[in-house]
Amino acid sequence: MENLLEITLKGNEKHLSQLFSYSKKRKKANLSSLQDYMAHVFNQTLVRDQIYGAWAQVLLKEDKYVLKIYSPHHDLSEYKDLIGSYMKAGKMALSIFKDNKKEIKKAGKNSMKFLLPFGLSMKKTKSVQLLHFPPLETFVYQDYLYSPTNRRWENLLGYNGMTEAFFPELESIVDCVPIAAPGDDSKGIEPFNNYFTPYVKEMLRARLKQEGDYTQPVVAYGGPVRDWLEKSFPKESNGHLEPLSLLTLQLFDSGVKTPVLCANHPSKYLYYTDDDKPSDYATKKEIMTQDLIAAGWQSRMAYGSKVKSTQVLEKMKKHWTGNPRVEEIMRQEDKAYGYTL
Repeated sequence: MENLLEITLKGNEKHLSQLFSYSKKRKKANLSSLQDYMAHVFNQTLVRDQIYGAWAQVLLKEDKYVLKIYSPHHDLSEYKDLIGSYMKAGKMALSIFKDNKKEIKKAGKNSMKFLLPFGLSMKKTKSVQLLHFPPLETFVYQDYLYSPTNRRWENLLGYNGMTEAFFPELESIVDCVPIAAPGDDSKGIEPFNNYFTPYVKEMLRARLKQEGDYTQPVVAYGGPVRDWLEKSFPKESNGHLEPLSLLTLQLFDSGVKTPVLCANHPSKYLYYTDDDKPSDYATKKEIMTQDLIAAGWQSRMAYGSKVKSTQVLEKMKKHWTGNPRVEEIMRQEDKAYGYTL
């Protein structure tokens, strides 16, 4: 059992500042140094892995940044490989970003910023959420899970019997494009959808664990992510995916399989909360039903058998299709997320 780890974070101040997206703006959030900010990132991970009582700090010794993690109650040895794999994938993403920086800057007019997923579960990850890109407000909140997207999906998990204690294990995010942009700027990000494919595959491997013949499940959210899957895995996707499409990927040389379910983007329903047109009601209800099915599949696959992904999906479809709770949930979410008083 290793309850004290010291991991050298390879790179100088400039490189690590770029990798962790540390800037003067983050100094204003009481994270007054690069060391403080990197410690914040890893302390968030420890909390979301429920490694309570643990402590992470980053020390500077002879121009080397050393991550020090301590917990008297937990075996921390797994973090050596997990953090190493995360850093490796991140450096790949940063390299791709630098190679295309001029084009990205031109498209984003300085509103697009490199951003890796940070502070998320590593050791206790039960599922991975594949999303398009991170919202720019992540820089404001210093928390990768503080957004309408994540909070609404947590509610959908709650409707499927999950409690808040389980949420962090289910929310280990990988973005197809690790560039933060305004939340409604999908079109601005679109030209770069396939630039980072090698990184995405590498980060998925860093997040997923090989357990027998299968890894944890992945949920892929929204049209751009489905397009990415179609282009990156044409054979597995058969060239066409839609909400509730199910596929199996082989991301590891060992041949271990990863079940993937396509879902709507969690924010899609939010565009309908104030829509009371009778002609749109069927579409609105279909979106909510699909969302509940996908969240139910995710939660049951995360804590059950990976082999029966199709059976689990059919069970969730049967449970939520025509279920009177769907309309009750719609009324509840319309009131909570709507923009009218």
